[in-house]
Amino acid sequence: MKKILALVLFIFVSTSNSSANERFIPLELFTGGEIRDDTEIRFTSADTTFGEKKRKKIVGPIDWRAPGSDEIIKVYKRTQKNREGKVRKTQLFTITNDGQCMGRVYDQRRSGTKYIKNGCKFPLGFWKKDETRTFSVTDGGRSRTVELTILNLGKKPSSCVKFNWKLFDAATGQKYGDNDYKFCKKRAMTSLTVRKIK
Repeated sequence: MKKILALVLFIFVSTSNSSANERFIPLELFTGGEIRDDTEIRFTSADTTFGEKKRKKIVGPIDWRAPGSDEIIKVYKRTQKNREGKVRKTQLFTITNDGQCMGRVYDQRRSGTKYIKNGCKFPLGFWKKDETRTFSVTDGGRSRTVELTILNLGKKPSSCVKFNWKLFDAATGQKYGDNDYKFCKKRAMTSLTVRKIK
């Protein structure tokens, strides 16, 4: 009897600890929209200006069709202006990887324009603290691997979330990117740390 009680207690404590370190990350944390109480990922309205100098903006959802495709998908448009007020970067994001990410489908900047399939730049849905997930991405026609790791999770859907994003060449494993991002309620992205790749 004591063994059974000990086993039940162990399972209860393990389950409690697991759920305590897991939370739902809503799409609205990415867009700066109103955080809801439910755990459904929905394309809700966004019109948020953010960043230290208020040069970044995200709006949507809007309908978009990739060149050569008949499929129309819902996306959020994120832009960044330069000091003169001209748009220097435009990105389109949608829900990807079976609801696990917000990912880019389009990226246009001074270095050129590219289309992305299965991109992943922001974690969505249920994640655990310190959890790492890996995703296969086609970025500008090249096979890449994205690795997301949760650094700080918080406990509520409205809590800030901080995570690490890495980008690798899928064939060679060469690292191309290593960034830390932080997103907060009604503010969208609040900080970005970009590590220099040697």
